Amino acid sequence: MTLETERLVLRPWEEADAEECYQYAKDPRVGPIAGWPVHTSAENSRQVIRGVLMVPEIYAIVLKETGLPIGSIGLHHNDLAEKDDEAELGYWLGVPYWGRGLVPEASRELLRHAFEDLKLARVWCGYYDGNEKSKRVQEKLGFRYQWTTEDAPVPQMGETRKGHVNLLTREEWSAMIVPYTPSLDDLRFRQTMMADPETMSYNHAFGGTIPFPKDKWKDWYDHWIVNHENKRYYRYLKNLADRYVGEIAYHYDDNRRISVADVIIHAPCRGIGYGGRGLDLLCDAAKKNGVTLLYDDIAIDNPAIMLFLKHGFVEEYRTDEIIMLKKELQEHTL
Repeated sequence: MTLETERLVLRPWEEADAEECYQYAKDPRVGPIAGWPVHTSAENSRQVIRGVLMVPEIYAIVLKETGLPIGSIGLHHNDLAEKDDEAELGYWLGVPYWGRGLVPEASRELLRHAFEDLKLARVWCGYYDGNEKSKRVQEKLGFRYQWTTEDAPVPQMGETRKGHVNLLTREEWSAMIVPYTPSLDDLRFRQTMMADPETMSYNHAFGGTIPFPKDKWKDWYDHWIVNHENKRYYRYLKNLADRYVGEIAYHYDDNRRISVADVIIHAPCRGIGYGGRGLDLLCDAAKKNGVTLLYDDIAIDNPAIMLFLKHGFVEEYRTDEIIMLKKELQEHTL
């Protein structure tokens, strides 16, 4: 498994990385504050890579600019994260690269992987007293304080320290998505979603997948984004890792004289909670734009019906094929 961000590649460690690992792990400012001793040689680093780092879900942080590892990040199962659906986030970075936002960047992508790909429910993260850099990273990532242990064991250092424990849940992660106005070129993501049978399975009653060829993008973009006439609203949903996870939209139907909602979450990103958060964001945007009633007609067998009902929509009427849902936008939903 290889993960990628704007500046980094996260890939499995290799024994050939020993020299680069030692270059940074020999610095006493790196390991001891995180609870492990300085590396004493390249061979020592090779042993650590072979025995500790070459395991699933532990990654070398590789700078794209050089193609060389500059630190490590991973998801661990231990006493803090015992259950199958949880893990502990751990990381370290070479001193020359401190202060450049690289650990938060790598962590956001690994958290995305944890919640979206691995479907974890909780990710823990901790730091020892005095490690203010790690504390700030965890705060930036949205972790919430849980408890402090006065005499936390530090086995590799043969001592105890005051340790602080933080937690981030899948629900909290999903709440951190934001609406994003796509550029014309960004419509490639929408094209991908519209062509994906699993993503569009909800639309089976209306034909399933929807062709969205590139030669249609400009007209569509002008209609929905540029010349929306305050009758149309369209945004992508973007998560903390700067990845698109779906779309939200509404439009005024001139024939029925109602504003109709639309929320689509890309199939690989489902089961995280993005749909509910996206629906709340859409309702809030519609209210700010002067919409007082928002509707959606959903296929009778679409499980999204329960999502809409949970978020304040009520049934207006039903037929053999669809249920018409309605929500009064009297208060902000966020």
